[in-house]
Amino acid sequence: MLRRFFQLLVALVPLALFAIALQPVQQRLYGGHAAQGILLLLVALAVLALVEGLIFRYWILPGWGEKVAERLYAGSYLPENDALAQLVERIEHSKDAAALEQLQQLVLQQPRRLRGWLELARLQQDLLQDDGAAALATLEQAASAMRDPEDAALLLYRAARLCDKKLHDSAAAARLFQRAVTQFPGTVYGRKAAESLKEF
Repeated sequence: MLRRFFQLLVALVPLALFAIALQPVQQRLYGGHAAQGILLLLVALAVLALVEGLIFRYWILPGWGEKVAERLYAGSYLPENDALAQLVERIEHSKDAAALEQLQQLVLQQPRRLRGWLELARLQQDLLQDDGAAALATLEQAASAMRDPEDAALLLYRAARLCDKKLHDSAAAARLFQRAVTQFPGTVYGRKAAESLKEF
């Protein structure tokens, strides 16, 4: 939220400078120097368009693109260029549970990346002989790390389902469903959690 506010603030700074630049334009337009005023206005508009375009293209748009890609494709990356994807693929092929610690460290370096937490929890369920306890801890930790309410609710929902289906702990499942409902009632998975609570 703070980052979005800061982005908005930075995008508004050129508009404020443009508003200040309009004062000499008006002075020339109404002071008998219309040609100079029009020329100055065109220059100011060109500079504003250029600066706003650069801000949007190189700062705001990449952030939005990452979020959309995370939503649609669970990660904005090409596998060959992404350390997380490469490590996940290596662990899947080798079935090396010892490498999960390396994956966990990588995930902690990017704690807002939903894909990393989901991959870690999935591989922990597949490779560790702990009946899903490590995966549950990962999902709960991930839910606390997420800023996006939809992501956090999804993680709590998955943690609750893991408790119910694999750990056979209905009390813990109900607690996690209730947490999703209480903290994120307006989200998709908050609503799904409310429906799931009716089963208990």
